Amino acid sequence: MHKLKFVFKPYISILFLRDVKAGVALFLLSFLLPSVGFLGLVGIIATVLFAEFINVRDEYLKYGFYLYNSLLVGMGVGYFFDVTFITILLTIMLSILTFLVSFSINKVFIKYSLPLLSLPFAFVSMIFYLASLKYTGLLSNILYRRALFDIHLPFEAFFKSMGTIFFLPYTFAGLIIVLIILFYSRILFLLAFIGFWLGVWFHSFFVPFPQALNSPYNFNYILIAMALGGVFLIPNIKNFFLAVLAVFLSIVLIDAMEVFFNIYALPVYTLPFNFTTLLFIMILYSMGYVYFNYNIKGTPEKSLISFLSNYYRFGGNDIKINLPFTGEWCVYQAFDDEWTHKGKWKYAYDFVIKKNGKTYENDGVFLEDYYAFGKPVTAPVNGYIIALRDDLQDNFIGNVDRTNNWGNYIIIKSDYGYYVEISHLMQNSITVKVGDYVKIGDIIGKCGNSGYSPQPHIHIQVQKYGVLGSETLPFKFIDYIKNNKLYFYDLPKKDETIESTTVDKSMKLRLTFILDDKFKYEILDNKNRIGTVEFSVKMNDKGEFYFFDGENKLYFYTDEKLFYFYEYEGKDSVLKRLFNVAPKIPLVNKEVEYEDILPPQFIYGLFKRVIIETVLPFNPKLFAKKSVYKKNMLNIVSEFGEVGFSFYEKGFDKIKLKNNMELRRIYEKTDTNN
Repeated sequence: MHKLKFVFKPYISILFLRDVKAGVALFLLSFLLPSVGFLGLVGIIATVLFAEFINVRDEYLKYGFYLYNSLLVGMGVGYFFDVTFITILLTIMLSILTFLVSFSINKVFIKYSLPLLSLPFAFVSMIFYLASLKYTGLLSNILYRRALFDIHLPFEAFFKSMGTIFFLPYTFAGLIIVLIILFYSRILFLLAFIGFWLGVWFHSFFVPFPQALNSPYNFNYILIAMALGGVFLIPNIKNFFLAVLAVFLSIVLIDAMEVFFNIYALPVYTLPFNFTTLLFIMILYSMGYVYFNYNIKGTPEKSLISFLSNYYRFGGNDIKINLPFTGEWCVYQAFDDEWTHKGKWKYAYDFVIKKNGKTYENDGVFLEDYYAFGKPVTAPVNGYIIALRDDLQDNFIGNVDRTNNWGNYIIIKSDYGYYVEISHLMQNSITVKVGDYVKIGDIIGKCGNSGYSPQPHIHIQVQKYGVLGSETLPFKFIDYIKNNKLYFYDLPKKDETIESTTVDKSMKLRLTFILDDKFKYEILDNKNRIGTVEFSVKMNDKGEFYFFDGENKLYFYTDEKLFYFYEYEGKDSVLKRLFNVAPKIPLVNKEVEYEDILPPQFIYGLFKRVIIETVLPFNPKLFAKKSVYKKNMLNIVSEFGEVGFSFYEKGFDKIKLKNNMELRRIYEKTDTNN
């Protein structure tokens, strides 16, 4: 059964999808033209057996891209020639060659984060087509090639082009493929439909419309639109325009290749799709394009939801740092503020301490009058100290040092590669030296008034390079508290008083799970026991941990001060509802209120969810529906229910759902005789 997945997975991988069940449907559909179906199957089986023979690990095969090129080669042979001993033998040889080419090209492409696509198929198929001109024993089926079954429908050109992707240029085949795509992804269907018709329309500016409509290579438009608009880029309006532009550019490439290859009687196959898509991917990846899809999911909808979830729930790919202090401080200057945060140094924050609206007591004449002066400054990131200075005197109130603007400072190179600079520290207060490794929360110095500083304050910025005065970069603070409300990945406004968070170590221990931990619960419905459920902690091959109940998976992660769920795979279950009840659990030692945003699958029914997921590329703000949560000492409460924790045991002690269902932890009895 495990090996059967290797047979069916390549079929659906051609459409950038992953469900093996759809692969089975496409496998059966391929026999609409028996020679295509049979030799395609021969190609896959030959490749799998060869991979087994040379001990290629299953990990290289399970995602399908090493196999679907061999599948396409086999289908291509079956499309042009009858099934004979010679064509079977050739298919086996070509499939093995395709696997070798796929493996080799991928080893090069992976260095540049480029996908394999169907380039090996196009390359090997041209080799075969040239060689076949000498093989007089091959029996061509072009003159009498017929599908077992076909129908007539409107938009036949579109359906036939869709079927051509599988060497089945028939309306019925295209219809089935379209229905499969539509079932799994409305976004892919939209891209395929629009990409095809816009490509035909644009091509008709250069050739007669019937010629543009019936070109045998129009399926390249479909593949380009789906690949760029929904797979390798995040589905949104901007990327849809890029996909359409790529389709337009491919038209000239298709026509040029068709003219050139006709000299040698070669078909163009998918070369335009490969070249155009790879060129776009290479430049967009190299420039760090913000909407590049670095984490491709099973469908464009899932990729978009993952991207939006990361953006709205976890601050996206922005730089995130902790506050450089403990307790309550007030924002003195924010980004691009009125005094010194200007130009290339505009991304910086200044903090002071205020009490009763003032930053000082008495008359504020002496440094010691200022509440911030001498207060500890803490490391906002994990990293190495790469530069510092602490010999400058603190300015008297009313004076500033215009020569040494930054005053006493520390520059930390974070583990993520960016640099954090903290300025205006107290003279001789720095507790670290260059080369030291610091962790978040470590005391590294004291707030002072050195440099260009009118009063004691902490200046913090993230910068591009590890030198004093480097250009600053935008960032967000990981968390802070304002008026007993906890904010994640945000920036406070000027004059707002905020409080740093401190870790609740006992709560962190309660939510520190290890592999194969097991948790059993009795299920109560209106206080009547209706069954039990057990889930355990598992880990996948990417090192991601999840709760598993035997069927469904709920992925979780524990950060410095936050435990959260971020992905769910499966049907409706207790684990899915647990995501609703406590998607984030702050590991802070204060009772706070906070907000989180749940993905559509957790708050909408099927019909509404499908509509929202289809509209999201055009209006991503539909994703941002906030829910309010309240963290008390030992429980999390929301409109979805409540989770409670034991004082002594780790894990969830009880889980209350809003439909009067409750889960109560069943603890193993200890043997009191030992």
